[in-house]
Amino acid sequence: MTKEQMVALAQGQLDAYNRRDLEAFCRHFHSDVQVYRVGQTPEKTCEGIDAFREIYRSRFDSNLNLHCELKSRVILNNSVLDEEWVTGVTGAAAPSHVVAIYHFKDDLISAVWFTR
Repeated sequence: MTKEQMVALAQGQLDAYNRRDLEAFCRHFHSDVQVYRVGQTPEKTCEGIDAFREIYRSRFDSNLNLHCELKSRVILNNSVLDEEWVTGVTGAAAPSHVVAIYHFKDDLISAVWFTR
């Protein structure tokens, strides 16, 4: 996969996320997508597109002002690292400063690691 293809996928899913367009968002992810939260011990929070779709359906439905602003992007080997500010989360007192690390397989995003 080229760097341009990886960036196009990362940007495409971000654009769909900001529109809260669930189907367009999910089209960027592999059917076996895995999502992890990085901390002292990494934790798998989601596996498979069906579970992924339901998590984001709930997130989009319950956060009508949800928005993710890209602050920086690094392409490293087969990964894209996005530094982001997430706002509009219901009940959150402040924006979330997040780094999302995207990995790719079969021309789709196959895994995402989130850290704060």
